Amino acid sequence: MICTSIGNTNYEAALEKACTEDLIELRLDLLNITDQQTKTLCSQKARTIVAFRPGRTPGKERLEKLKTAILAGARLVDTEWDAEEDFLEELVPFARGNDCRVIISFYDKDKTPVKRELEHIVRECSMSGADIVKIVCRVNSHEDNARLLSLYSLGKNIIAIGLGNTGKITRLAAPLAGAEFTYASLGKGLETADGQMTKSAMERIYKSLGQ
Repeated sequence: MICTSIGNTNYEAALEKACTEDLIELRLDLLNITDQQTKTLCSQKARTIVAFRPGRTPGKERLEKLKTAILAGARLVDTEWDAEEDFLEELVPFARGNDCRVIISFYDKDKTPVKRELEHIVRECSMSGADIVKIVCRVNSHEDNARLLSLYSLGKNIIAIGLGNTGKITRLAAPLAGAEFTYASLGKGLETADGQMTKSAMERIYKSLGQ
């Protein structure tokens, strides 16, 4: 399955996808929308993943925005593995108590760590309460791709994605290797991560492979 990641766009474009897609990700840190608009988006046809990456917005405010989305019907919530302990301790049980699964994500925007470190991170994310562990790393070589894809052999609910042009193969391979879904952009110029492809481009490739 392909998840359309929505950010850097307006509410109307997000609503159109929420009403027509099967699975979307709302990047609340990249969307200038109200709480009421968030509620509307999370209550449409699409299953919704919500994420609010850290930055200028205080943790307490991010937590409340995520809770608003969960109560409105978001099916998955994505948070960082290195989030504040009290942030995770409040968010994870809140999500679970409201029929919302938890994605815990690790990001390395510079490199892909060695395999032993990656496996340790997967274990740590699982212990932190992840229903799905997402590993996102900068890919600088084909060996990096191989290390990321090897994580599927751990037999856990994992999504392993490489950043950058060289890492695109991991985005395509993810659902074929065992990931529940992979991510696509809303359109060219609307990517929420480096190396993200459009859904239509990914679908053409899968079709050519008979998938």
